[in-house]
Amino acid sequence: MAAPQAPEVPLALPDIEELVKTLYDPGHARKIPETEATLRVLQRSPQGWEIGDALLNSTDENVRFFGALTLTIKVNADSTSLSDEESTQLLSKLIYHLVTRPSSSVATRKLCSTLAQYFTKPISSWTECIRSLVLSFALQQPILDDALEHHPSTWDVIPQLPDEHLLTLLEFAMNLADETKKLSNNPDRRPHERMIANVESVEVLLQVSFGHGIKCLSTPPNEPNHERLLQVGEKLCVASLKCFLGWIFYAQSEFKAVPEKLRYLRSITELAFSCLEFHVDDAMEFVADVLEGYPKFFDEKDMHMLWAIITSQWGLDILKDLDAETVSLARIIVGYGTELVETKKLYQEPENAHYQQVLSFLHELLKYPEPVGVEDEVALLALDFWSTYICAIAEDSFQYSEREYPPWFPSARSNAFQAIAELLRKIIYPGAEVTKDWDSDSRKTFKVFRMDVRDITMEAFELLRNDLTEQFIDFSVHALEAKQWYELEAGLFCLISLADALTAVDDKLSRLFERPLFSTISENTDIPAVARRTAVDLVAAFNHFFMRNPQFLPQVLPFLLGALAQPSLAQGAAKSFASLCSECRKTLTSELPSFFQMYDQFLTYTTAEETTKSKVLEGIAAIVQAEASEEKQLAGLQHLLQYIAHDAMQALNLTKDGNDPEQGLVLALTALKCLSCVGRALQASDESVVDLDGSDNGSIFWTQGPGKGIQTQILNFITYLTQVFPANDEIIESACNVLRAGFKELVPGPFVLPPAAAVDYITRTNLQTPRLTYVLETACCWVSCHKGSSEFEAQAQRLLHYDLGIMQALQHPRNEPEVSVGCIELIQSFIKHHASILKSEHPDVLKGTFDFSIECIKSPEVLPKRAAAALWRDIIEKITSTGTPDQAMCQEIVDHFGQVVTAALIANICGEVDASSLEHVAIPLRKLIQNDRHSKAYVSSALAEQPLLQRVQGEQAVQDMVQKFTESLMRNAKNSTAFKEAVKMFWQSCKQLQMQFVPQTVHPGHRFNY
Repeated sequence: MAAPQAPEVPLALPDIEELVKTLYDPGHARKIPETEATLRVLQRSPQGWEIGDALLNSTDENVRFFGALTLTIKVNADSTSLSDEESTQLLSKLIYHLVTRPSSSVATRKLCSTLAQYFTKPISSWTECIRSLVLSFALQQPILDDALEHHPSTWDVIPQLPDEHLLTLLEFAMNLADETKKLSNNPDRRPHERMIANVESVEVLLQVSFGHGIKCLSTPPNEPNHERLLQVGEKLCVASLKCFLGWIFYAQSEFKAVPEKLRYLRSITELAFSCLEFHVDDAMEFVADVLEGYPKFFDEKDMHMLWAIITSQWGLDILKDLDAETVSLARIIVGYGTELVETKKLYQEPENAHYQQVLSFLHELLKYPEPVGVEDEVALLALDFWSTYICAIAEDSFQYSEREYPPWFPSARSNAFQAIAELLRKIIYPGAEVTKDWDSDSRKTFKVFRMDVRDITMEAFELLRNDLTEQFIDFSVHALEAKQWYELEAGLFCLISLADALTAVDDKLSRLFERPLFSTISENTDIPAVARRTAVDLVAAFNHFFMRNPQFLPQVLPFLLGALAQPSLAQGAAKSFASLCSECRKTLTSELPSFFQMYDQFLTYTTAEETTKSKVLEGIAAIVQAEASEEKQLAGLQHLLQYIAHDAMQALNLTKDGNDPEQGLVLALTALKCLSCVGRALQASDESVVDLDGSDNGSIFWTQGPGKGIQTQILNFITYLTQVFPANDEIIESACNVLRAGFKELVPGPFVLPPAAAVDYITRTNLQTPRLTYVLETACCWVSCHKGSSEFEAQAQRLLHYDLGIMQALQHPRNEPEVSVGCIELIQSFIKHHASILKSEHPDVLKGTFDFSIECIKSPEVLPKRAAAALWRDIIEKITSTGTPDQAMCQEIVDHFGQVVTAALIANICGEVDASSLEHVAIPLRKLIQNDRHSKAYVSSALAEQPLLQRVQGEQAVQDMVQKFTESLMRNAKNSTAFKEAVKMFWQSCKQLQMQFVPQTVHPGHRFNY
């Protein structure tokens, strides 16, 4: 068996044995790494064949196992180097070691695996391996393929073998199926051809093994060896089931070309089913695995036989009480039912008594009283079936209109309806006395089960529509009247799952909401927290229903405010309160005094913090906005600002006195965020009528009349709080949000501040201000919203000078890339909305502004580069707006800076830009070429000045490339795709040139981007 002329083993065999024993000796833990390393070298050495063979002769099981492992490694790593003779010698040795010591052990199992792996290798020509091993066991010596015809048939030999030989043969046959299945995608079909040749021998082996095992299990209790025979029978049947399962799944993938061979395996099915009634370990798992993985293996006769076993007294006894066997049998029933759904017979043949019985059993699986997640695992399996069932019916029903449903549809629909009703009972939370003992896994399982029920309910709605809605409403109403709070929660939970799909059912929902549902939950302290949480979720889910039916709001809104007291409900309740008040503001103005009272009560709760306060005040402010007169709005707003002022004053006092600056910051943030939410709520609703003639738009109530004090107060909040907390980014952002609240308003209002107010705040910021990018965004918003104001030009110039000051402080875009982007985008806003204001600026201001933009194009920083490219795109596009003041101004800008911008863009295209930004810089270049008659001269000049091209200017190929590129740009300026392609090809060529020179040629920002 050794490889030819193998050198001597580097260590003596006794020494190797001692090393192996050391490996498995817990007393030598420190030596294990060193020992493993030594043995690994020996296993992979040319002498590994001899070492493995010798170790298998040991009497120590660990040593024998290591010997088998060594041969496994050699078979997988070095078997291709063996000659045919050496391969046959190896097979004989392996068989010899197996049949001479067949006792059940780790070494024997490893040898079976080794032999199975040998079978799959290209060097193997071993064909009738099962019969070969059977005869080898019988004769206690290796019998290979060439000698098989001289011996009795397999049927005659196998029954004579002792039990331990049968167990070893089953182990080998199972490994054989598993190992050969791994070769499914291998183009070499020879192992599979040899494998299929063994199917008849496997049939014999399984027939005998199952038969003998079942005979042992059938031994009468009064037999002398009853217990021993039961153990033997159990072992044989378990091993047979594992082997059978392996061959079934092998056949699934590899018997497609020879389906007639399946009959040899199917002949075993009845014996395997017999194991069920003997309660053999893994018997139910075997059946379930086949039903789930290869249900077509069982033919119609097998399926009827299996159902007869399920419905026998054996099956009924298992289903009577919930335990581990019940779960296993439930898997079989679910797999059985699922296969019938796949064939469509289960629901398309409602008159079939057998199918009716199957459905009845599947309904019963949902009726165990134990809770899901701890004791009831059956419901989890049943849910999978009913999900499949409902999806199949829904898919089939799509092809019919309501008046053309087939005869089977009412029965199928009825079963779906019944299943949903059963699932509804299963998602009811058990009492606290049960859930208090649940661990995290149990809670998670129950929660996931409920989510899955929600999903199947949504699927079933397509079939059941109003019937399902009414079922949940009736269930919830009955639970409410009976004060069954967990049942009520389940009903509401299911209703929520349908919320998005429900249409034209307001009359049905009113049956629930006209009852004192929310007031009962508010007033009854015994109601569990989960029911309260679901009630809050219900309000959010049916938001639009309450908007259409505001008569229910006097019950709903106080409930939400009451729910704010509970930390787990506060966030959801506050969000729903704000949403409902905003949408139904006009119907709630009479309730405003009571809401102020409830807010006072809310302030006593521990949940009264930034998020909840801001949402509740936003809701109340929406109602204030709906008041009929500005005087009433003023009164409501003064009340609201008292709450905000209280937080602001506390913040200032805590910080000024140094008592608790951290809490002072929290209160300051709360005040500003509440203020911005109030401002957002006070914005005119989309339904408000705007007088386009302007007769009503000139009210001075908020700017010069009684409401002026409100605007002063708002500005004071911003000024004082940002002065006290100048270094906090959230304070700065919140202050900007307060200012933005009035930007887009078309009519005067409390937050529609004078244009100068926002500019005053913005221009007080500097490069050290946190969230300066957000301040610059606010400046952009100001420009777009105030362009029609009489004060625009004066204030815009202030912003322009401010922007230039930030740019000068930056010095270079790379110092603060994001701030640089903000500065460029502010200039872009001026260009878009009122470029002509630049006419009155001093040339130095314009030069500083546009020089910075050009520096951004040159910079390796991606975002400033793209922003500056977009700015110049807009400037050049404005040139085409003939006859406008903006057109004249932009033309002057291009005339003055065109050549410098072109040089910067061309430098990027000559390899300085990364691939992702190439298109961004190409766009303004294309616009420039389209609109500037000097563009060709600019491009030619820029190319001539490029350091990279200057280094190779003497090469004719490079000169031709540059000339071709210039001509292509001019020719394709009106064709976007062709222009991009020309730029891309030239950029790639420049990149290749860069690679020819020292790395310093490549811009450090892009060296590794190509």
